[in-house]
Amino acid sequence: MTETACGPVDGAVEVVDPGFPGKRPARTAVRIDAAERVFAGHFPGFPVLPGMCVVECAHRGALATLPEPGEAWSLMAVESSRFTGPVLPGDLLTCEITWSREDGAWRCRVAAATGRGPAALVRLRYARDGGPRPAPEAPGEPLAPPGDPAHRVALTASALKRLLPHRYPMLLVDRVTELVPGERATGWKAVSGNEPWYEGLPDKAGDQDHHYPWTVLVESWCQVAAVLVTRDRPNPDVLSGQVMLLGGITDARPARPVVPGDLVEHRARLTRRVGDTFVFEGESRAGGETVLTVGRMVMTTRPAADLTAATPTRGE
Repeated sequence: MTETACGPVDGAVEVVDPGFPGKRPARTAVRIDAAERVFAGHFPGFPVLPGMCVVECAHRGALATLPEPGEAWSLMAVESSRFTGPVLPGDLLTCEITWSREDGAWRCRVAAATGRGPAALVRLRYARDGGPRPAPEAPGEPLAPPGDPAHRVALTASALKRLLPHRYPMLLVDRVTELVPGERATGWKAVSGNEPWYEGLPDKAGDQDHHYPWTVLVESWCQVAAVLVTRDRPNPDVLSGQVMLLGGITDARPARPVVPGDLVEHRARLTRRVGDTFVFEGESRAGGETVLTVGRMVMTTRPAADLTAATPTRGE
C-alpha cells in the first residue's frame, strides 16, 4: 500500500541522504516526540513505541527514498523484521536504507537505531501498481468456522483490559470470540472513521486517504495473538511481572485496503512455543476477503525490569 494521509506516527521523516543504489545507502531520521498519540496506550506508565510503528517509520523512509519514486509503487510485504531495542519518547530514530532491484520489484534493508544502539532490522518489498493480489474468496463463505462450542468465548473490552496492558488508542481489539488454549484465537476489530488516525484529515480527503494504516492493522492482529499468551497469566501492568514484547514479523502481506465501516476478523494460530517465546501465524479478513496475511510472528515475555532498565538517564 502506498502512504496515505493517516498513520500512527505523527513525527515527520527527514531524508538526511537520498543515497544511491549500489553505492551508498539512503538515510532518514524522525524525532519520536513524547506527545506521539500511541504513547498514551502503549504502554501506560512506561511508554514504548510499538514495533509496528518502527516498521511504519522504516516504510515512510523507504517511500521517501525510492530509487524510482511515484505513487504506482506499493508495499507488497514486510519480508522480515527483528526488533532488538526499545524506542522511547525523545529518541531520534534513524534508518539506514539499502536498496536492491530484483524481478521488477524494489527491496530494501532498513537498519533502524536510536542513540542507545540498534532498534530493528526490517526488510521491505515494493512492486509497481501493487503487483499480484490474492484471488477473491468465494462469496458467502462464513467469516469463521463453527468450531467447538466449548471454545466459544465472549471477551469484551473490559475483559481484554484485564489481560493486556494496551489502552486507548492502542487497545485495537474489540472482542475475542474463540479461544483454544495453546492453539488458536479469533478476535474482531470494528474500524471507525472516528479513530485517532483520521484526526486532521481535511474534508476533501479521498478514499485512499481513509485507508486504515496497515501497521495498525498488524498491531491489532498481534493483540489477538497476545490473548493466547496472557489468558493464563494476565498482566495489564507493564511495570511488574512479565512484559510481552514483539520479537519480529516475517512475511506480513497487506492484501487489500481496510476502510471505515469494515468489520475485521483476526485469526491467530500458535505454531510453536519455546520457553517464554511464542511463534504465531494467521490472517485477517473483512467482507469475505483476506486483507492481511502473517507468515510468522514471534512474541516473547521478559521481566519488566529488563524493559525499564532501558530508560535513558538523560535526554538525547
